[in-house]
Amino acid sequence: MYRGELLNLNWKFRQGFDPDCVNTPQEEGYEKVHIPHTVQEIPYDCFDQYMTCMVSTYVKYFELTTEQIKGKRILLSFEGVSAYYDLYLNGKLAGNHKGAYSMALFDVTDYVKAGENRMVLMVDSNEREDIPPNGSTVDYLIYGGIYRDVRLFIQEDIYIRQELVRYEMNDEEDTVTLAPELLVTNHGEEKVMSVKTCVYEDDSTQVFWQDEQKVTVPQGAAAVHLTEKALPQVKRWTLNDPKLYRIETVLSTEDGKEVDRFETHTGFRTIKVTPEGFYLNGEKVILNGLNRHQSFPYVGYALGKRAQEKDAKLLKEFMGLNIVRCSHYMQSEYFLNCCDRIGLMVFEEIPGWGFIGGEEFKKVVFQDLENMVLGHYNHPGIVIWGTRLNETTDCDELYEETNRRCKEMDSSRPTTGVRWETGSHLIEDIYSYNDYTEDDKGEFQILTSQQAAERPDFVPYLISEHTGAILPTKPGDSEERREQFAIRHARVMSKVKTTRGYLGALGWCMCDYNTHNDHNSMNKVCYHGVLDMFRVPKWAAYAYASQKSPEQEIILEPCSAVGRGERCEPVPFYVLTNCDYIEVTFSKDITRAYYPSMKFPGLAHPPIEVTENGEFWQHRWEGTKIVGYIDGKPVAERIYSNNPRLSRYHTIADDLKLNNDRVDETRIVVYAEDENENRMHCHQGVLSISVEGDLELIGPEHIPFMGGAAAFWVKTKATGKSGTGTVHVCGQAPLRNYKESVKIQLI
Repeated sequence: MYRGELLNLNWKFRQGFDPDCVNTPQEEGYEKVHIPHTVQEIPYDCFDQYMTCMVSTYVKYFELTTEQIKGKRILLSFEGVSAYYDLYLNGKLAGNHKGAYSMALFDVTDYVKAGENRMVLMVDSNEREDIPPNGSTVDYLIYGGIYRDVRLFIQEDIYIRQELVRYEMNDEEDTVTLAPELLVTNHGEEKVMSVKTCVYEDDSTQVFWQDEQKVTVPQGAAAVHLTEKALPQVKRWTLNDPKLYRIETVLSTEDGKEVDRFETHTGFRTIKVTPEGFYLNGEKVILNGLNRHQSFPYVGYALGKRAQEKDAKLLKEFMGLNIVRCSHYMQSEYFLNCCDRIGLMVFEEIPGWGFIGGEEFKKVVFQDLENMVLGHYNHPGIVIWGTRLNETTDCDELYEETNRRCKEMDSSRPTTGVRWETGSHLIEDIYSYNDYTEDDKGEFQILTSQQAAERPDFVPYLISEHTGAILPTKPGDSEERREQFAIRHARVMSKVKTTRGYLGALGWCMCDYNTHNDHNSMNKVCYHGVLDMFRVPKWAAYAYASQKSPEQEIILEPCSAVGRGERCEPVPFYVLTNCDYIEVTFSKDITRAYYPSMKFPGLAHPPIEVTENGEFWQHRWEGTKIVGYIDGKPVAERIYSNNPRLSRYHTIADDLKLNNDRVDETRIVVYAEDENENRMHCHQGVLSISVEGDLELIGPEHIPFMGGAAAFWVKTKATGKSGTGTVHVCGQAPLRNYKESVKIQLI
């Protein structure tokens, strides 16, 4: 199966489902939509949490010629549809699928015809007890719709469904023993075939290594194992140099006729976990990361490739993290592919949240596990499989079976399962625990120990969540709250780096997200992210970003507006920075130097605490200057006025060039800034957004500032036309005359 044809454009959609529409076109009142799509856009907050719980109808017409279907197998793949669907082709039921996060492949050969074909999906987006993670309260929304790619494949009677690039490698030598496994379907008789394997360095066209073997392909669905062969010396996949290889496999008849071609990318590395640590290529790595939900404002899961890749880059390139947990489900191939390319490790787990259902529910659990492990096997970035349902109590019979099945499919990666209770049985390789430790008075303590978590034996131990759930922080919260949130993240990183017994820690969580009424916020927003829902940083994001080398980016971010403001007196406050030290001049007082705090041992760049100042009470405030130094030289500066006032709206688009042959999107962020370009976190203005050309605005036309920023996405209409689209951003009070236009090139 080689790439396939995307069927994302020109669907018809309506809410509700009438069985008569399967056989008789009744498409008046349908709207034209493209994939990815959500069954209903929702407000940012304060909405009915069941808004997307509905049954809906999708219709797609596509053409097939006689030549295309004669003697061929016709397949359809759906990468993600939430949460159940029946697939009809030309009036007949061709299959169905349970699971909002798993891919399904349908052989529809017996249902298609030459000429026009009509495909209908009945999509059930209700929260059904037979489909994980539902069944009880869940701390996120599952939304609804066809939100990932749909593809059409035209195949011979024998085709490769998947290639698992299995290999052996040791830590001492850069040699690889390659032993691919082909998952093949054969609709004919058992046949001897030729398999040619070519290995290329990433996107190079020059063959790095090749091999050809004879294999016997049995009838039906089977696994065909190739004889293991040694590759020449390879370059390893590492965090700083994530080398990828492209594997192209050609399946041919004995007389040389090509039957199928399969292409995948992978990287070669070793993984080992012991009670002493996590090892990548034989080197100990302290896991430092965040949990990620794949949801976005208004459209839930329905954003595509560019938005998925942007999230991966925010984690690795902006915040400098080395791992992400895909909480609590399998995520987009676009996100995983980007993680592979940029060197971001991934902990991926099957869908679940606090509930274990009956036998039908468990069947879906096993299906999800197989879908995840076999479907995502070749991603070198994935280093841990999660084989338990998040935060469920022990169910040894189920989890012994999920762990066994996972190891049978992939023995090369460690397994784990995320717990919220102490004393849980360890069935997997890693004991993962969500640690939100507080004492009886509600004062924050920093992490428990393995022993306190009732692990008498010393085992590989991972903090899978921390901080967010006990410190929900809104973008517009008080300075003290936002600073406390950042410092808590820094304290956890410090303890993990200086205490034996932790593989690492993954903070909860990357971004704010919509959730159910039972969880943390009556307005249906969970404010646990170090970024807000629009991916705009809170100060906590800089607790991570400041740990990067200054050669990557110099960070100088005070956790304060630096003035009397909310705190009455300007100190104390922390500065999150990777500078060696800072100099601060308060209100024309003397200049003082401040150095990294001793409260955060183990951090490459501890926060700097500004604790002293002159006597300013009842004296006129005259502003501040903060200068960051590296190697004795000034490298960054922040100026704070004695009379800060809104001076401008600063508009930044992530991308100024979008594809118009498909749905493509970009985010635009508008910052409210003072005369010294400092973000004014307390600003509460409103913007009006409009678009021209082949662009659509995602969400409402009027948006408020939150924490000094207003953000939104625009997407292309996928008309196939090149040209220019324009986004108009207009201010209301107090910058009523503010107008700015962002030009987007459409290709």
